[in-house]
Amino acid sequence: MAAHGDFSMDRFGAERPGVENIDIGRAARSQPVFNFESHSVRSRLEDAIEGVICPRLVLLHHNSNGRPPEKKPTREDIERLAILAIGNDETEAASHFENVRAQQHSFVTLLAYLIAPAARYLRELCREDRCDFFDVTVGEGRLQAIMDRFGSTDASSVPDPRRRAVFIAPPGEAEVFSVKVVARFLEAIGWDVRFERALAAEDAAEAVAGEYVGVVGVTVGAVARLDIAAKTIAKVRASSRNRHVGVMVGGSIFAESPWLAAQVGADAAWLDAPSAAALASHLLMRKTARAL
Repeated sequence: MAAHGDFSMDRFGAERPGVENIDIGRAARSQPVFNFESHSVRSRLEDAIEGVICPRLVLLHHNSNGRPPEKKPTREDIERLAILAIGNDETEAASHFENVRAQQHSFVTLLAYLIAPAARYLRELCREDRCDFFDVTVGEGRLQAIMDRFGSTDASSVPDPRRRAVFIAPPGEAEVFSVKVVARFLEAIGWDVRFERALAAEDAAEAVAGEYVGVVGVTVGAVARLDIAAKTIAKVRASSRNRHVGVMVGGSIFAESPWLAAQVGADAAWLDAPSAAALASHLLMRKTARAL
């Protein structure tokens, strides 16, 4: 844990002295308790994602006649994909995905309503001791292989040059699958996305210094790693070619305590791929407006 010290910042990401000395414990104690796991908070947020964010993103991707698709993968489809992903035959999960995809679902629909929920279901099974961490790792690897295999066929061919994003997992970070889903989802709705794994703060600064980047995402999964996120974000903001770059964070620690996003210098925290896409678009519009 870093030593005690001041951690000052403004809401728009101005230079933050003392990042290396962030006192995560003090920051946490100074904030009101926010029980993200409570039924009322989580259910309202999940309802918003399920009922509003996902359909709108799918609608934008299809550029259709004003209504989101009526058919979505079923709960049975989701759970079956998760179970097959940790089964003995690694081809069965891909076959099941192809069968669901054959129902005329786009890749962005399948990311929002099938792959991401299947990954969440695997973690639920692990928490309930119905599978172990090794199973989850295997399952996420197979879901990643499915994304790699099918993702490019539905990607947008003419991305907006402003919609360029870089997602960063610092060295030693274990929670990387969820950010890969986020990256694939953004690609599927027209973003130019680069994912950098095991990227130190100094290297992250170089990654955004050479070209325009609209949004940067940083993922960490534990309280003890918040100082790493803070240092990475400070370096990114100081070096970015885009002075108004939007920064968001993800990982289980931010899902449990979203207010920690401000403590590490980010603009917002994402819950899952659809919410990350909505946040990225919002940050891009807000930051672009500030630059005018």
